Amino acid sequence: MVVVRVLVFLVISGLVHFLVARWLLSTFSPAMRAKRRRLVMGVAATLSVLLAAMRLLAAAHETVATRSLLAGAMLELGAVTIALVPIGILVALGRGVERVRRQRDETKIEHEHEAGSELVTRRQAIERVAGVTVLGTTSIALGWGMVRGRHAFAVEEVVVRVKGWPRALDGYTIAQVSDVHVGAFVGDRELDEGFDMVKKVRPDLVVATGDLVDFDSSVVGALGRRLLATGARDGACAILGNHDHYAGAAEVAERLRAMGIRVLSNESVRLRAGDGGGFALLGVDDLHGRTGRSPGFRGPDLYAAMRGLDEDVPRILLAHQPRYLAESAGRVALQLSGHTHGGQINPGFRPADLVMQYVAGRYERNGTTLWVNRGFGVAGPPSRIGAPPEVTKIVLVSA
Repeated sequence: MVVVRVLVFLVISGLVHFLVARWLLSTFSPAMRAKRRRLVMGVAATLSVLLAAMRLLAAAHETVATRSLLAGAMLELGAVTIALVPIGILVALGRGVERVRRQRDETKIEHEHEAGSELVTRRQAIERVAGVTVLGTTSIALGWGMVRGRHAFAVEEVVVRVKGWPRALDGYTIAQVSDVHVGAFVGDRELDEGFDMVKKVRPDLVVATGDLVDFDSSVVGALGRRLLATGARDGACAILGNHDHYAGAAEVAERLRAMGIRVLSNESVRLRAGDGGGFALLGVDDLHGRTGRSPGFRGPDLYAAMRGLDEDVPRILLAHQPRYLAESAGRVALQLSGHTHGGQINPGFRPADLVMQYVAGRYERNGTTLWVNRGFGVAGPPSRIGAPPEVTKIVLVSA
């Protein structure tokens, strides 16, 4: 699995840096382009293998130094990748304007191009300045997101009215954490920051809705200890996400269960039955299980999770990916999900809205409320912009 991830990073990094190198060379004059091509492509090739090498080194020897090197490499790749979009727009606009000018005055443009064999044209100069500005701005923004943004934890409080909810449990509070991604970029500091917020919520129950670890199952104990230390009177429950499958679903689940944490995989648990009948907490395996085929984990099965439950018992579902609402809507009162990180990098708008139906916050469908937690940790660049890490305080009351 480590080798596959390294190869994927190498391919992505190589493609991104090749595109940037081609753009940069296009801003040189023809004469300078010929002189600098080998240097620019060499730097691009070096940067392309850097991320893969840092990922491999961090996996083999995870220390503060290797984590810092990996963070730097990931930020560089993130900045370049994000900057490619506005740079591409600038290039398209500049060349479109030049095409119009050529059609309007072809003789003059041809003369300018002949004279420009040794000089940078106006379009190239503008492209270069604008591109460097975009790269610099993106790098600064991602740097801020790493130093400050990913540590700016926020508590989001949501009140959910549930039909048939026992009056004796009005005000019942669940603290939700999600996408913790314990690993290279989430360690003791980030865990302590987030769980200090969880303790302030004073929850009756704590739930973790998947992607508990990044890629290494052995570090899940650091999360488990903090889940148990919240003091929630009904303990802690967890489900698995796609990253937990990458790390080894069985290993992650076994380690948590050995600590006394309920890991719900297509099953349910009845809580507070003595208080007006209580409620059922259901958890399903991640959608990745349907294609990834982790041994013993076959993907979500809500029918199995509901088996044996009374029809009138209120049902709260833990499902890592919010799109599972397509299968759960109308069958549970509340679905708690994560997975999206709230977009994680939102430069004034939320690009995730272009490709995802549910990104963050509250949604309603067929009598089911969906809450999508922005997540706790990071994936990809260790940075958050416009999507602060979240602890959700869910307060349940009777409808």
